[in-house]
Amino acid sequence: MIARRDLLLGGGLLAAAGTAAALTPRNHVVLLPKGRELEGMIPKRIGSWQAVPSDLFVLPKTEGSLADKLYNQTVTRLYESPSALPIMLVMAYGSIQNDALQLHRPETCYSAVGFQISSSRVENVDVGGRALVPVRELTATAEQRIEPIIYWTRIGDSLPTTGREQRWSKLEQQLAGIIPDGILVRISTVAQPDAAVFGELRAFASAMLTAVAPQDRAVLVGTTISNRLR
Repeated sequence: MIARRDLLLGGGLLAAAGTAAALTPRNHVVLLPKGRELEGMIPKRIGSWQAVPSDLFVLPKTEGSLADKLYNQTVTRLYESPSALPIMLVMAYGSIQNDALQLHRPETCYSAVGFQISSSRVENVDVGGRALVPVRELTATAEQRIEPIIYWTRIGDSLPTTGREQRWSKLEQQLAGIIPDGILVRISTVAQPDAAVFGELRAFASAMLTAVAPQDRAVLVGTTISNRLR
């Protein structure tokens, strides 16, 4: 006769196996088309801004690091304008977002190189029509450098604004059997972090998304928002 304890143990093992099967992703969803390069997708002229060479960047990727394994493609550009603030643009794309490999939010990478993070809040970038992109605004400070920043992360088709939302989004997609790709888009300048400066960063973000070809926008903001931009 099978003991009740054995039945319970067996049931628990079956439940665990079922959970493990449910958590095993089966589909790899990638919004960056195979063979496409981020570098060629982002215009070098955006509104009045023109890309110029620079080495001013705080980067989420260093050779041989975990981030080096995480990000398949990166874009780093300084944009200058005769009538606006210079803008630093960083994009870091990872084709796989799982427990071992997931996007590093700027709060982490800036703090790792000695910056203090303050005034973190969520805002929206209005791209016209029904398209609003949720972004996080923050200020990074180190010695004589003050860097106002706006950024967003895309995990699959979601745009989480906190680390907790990012982990939850990844888990939800994992439960649905999906391994998503992801991208970090970070826009910053060096200036005093007032409302006008953050407004200019949002204006650049809106101009950039408008300037990117319609078929490429999903890579940056997901399919739901990109469809509203068309």
